[in-house]
Amino acid sequence: MKKFRRIALSLVLAVVLTLGLVVPALATNPTVTITIAAEIVSITNTEDTWAVGAVVAGASAIKWGSSDTYSTVENTGNVDVDVALQGTDFEGGDYDWTLGTTAGNQTYSLYANSDHSTTYDIEVVSSPTYNDLTTSLAADGTWTWSMQLTPPTWFDPADNGVSKNATVTLVASAS
Repeated sequence: MKKFRRIALSLVLAVVLTLGLVVPALATNPTVTITIAAEIVSITNTEDTWAVGAVVAGASAIKWGSSDTYSTVENTGNVDVDVALQGTDFEGGDYDWTLGTTAGNQTYSLYANSDHSTTYDIEVVSSPTYNDLTTSLAADGTWTWSMQLTPPTWFDPADNGVSKNATVTLVASAS
């Protein structure tokens, strides 16, 4: 019986020691901390209207504002962005005016310049295309720009004195 107790005690002791070594390893709770930052793509523009006023067919190009740096785009997001622009046809009255590369019959052209340039070389195009105004604009960065509109070389007399509207859309995408 003593021998049985000694064997039993040895087995119990062996099991306790084995469990004592295993259980603490299973009882720990390791953690993994995950950190994430949302990518925010956002811009603002200082000017949201341009009231050109009356235009004459075949007139010279009209600049937006009194200087070549009339508006400012600001990157209000937290990543670098590319900013592109797109225009629409003028609508209103009996006849719409088409946005084109050059002014023509019932076709107007619209170009932009970028960051203090006096050269209007960024064509404002129609949907579905966009043209870059600036690329890799840093978070909290700004970019000055302006536009130049050339009225149609001819438009129907029914459009005399008629108010027309077009839109230029600025779009930001992560660089």
